[in-house]
Amino acid sequence: MQRFSGKVDRLLPGTQGDAVGAILTDGTEIEMPPGLAAQDHHLRAGSSLTVKGLNAPALHLVRAFALSEKQDLCAAPMPELVTSAPPASAEGRIVRLLHDGDGALNGALLDSGTVLRVPASGARTQYLRPGAPIYAEGYGYQTAYGKLVVARRLGPDRLQAIHVSDEPPIPRGAPPGSTGYDEITAPGGTE
Repeated sequence: MQRFSGKVDRLLPGTQGDAVGAILTDGTEIEMPPGLAAQDHHLRAGSSLTVKGLNAPALHLVRAFALSEKQDLCAAPMPELVTSAPPASAEGRIVRLLHDGDGALNGALLDSGTVLRVPASGARTQYLRPGAPIYAEGYGYQTAYGKLVVARRLGPDRLQAIHVSDEPPIPRGAPPGSTGYDEITAPGGTE
């Protein structure tokens, strides 16, 4: 693991109201596990950030495992908060693409400052390109680090938005070994 340092341009909000990443002033994206940013109570835009992690230079991405200033601080487990997020939408132009810790595309930063997160099926669309117009519907959070929208519909505008989800389009049947596993019912409910 290497050490990386820089000045925070902005923190990226997570679904639990925490920060799960940062964009540094040099454009580097820092991806952090939930709870890691909470270990530094002084972390905010304009502050210095030093992390230990893995680097993906082609993506300008660092996957942080520890905050590293005077001592290494690793992510503490966060309690699982189950909250219902209200419906939300966002639109604007894509300023930059965002990634998960493995380097997979999973969102975008919009010119409005909104952070958009998408499931893998949304990341595979042609809509996520820097400079492109984007519209997203889903559920959202207003956090101390900005607005976050988790997309369920995505497109260049509201009228062209398509459903994006990693949920199977057809509900799964009965699990193997259960009484309904070997039964196929005809349409209308008769066998």
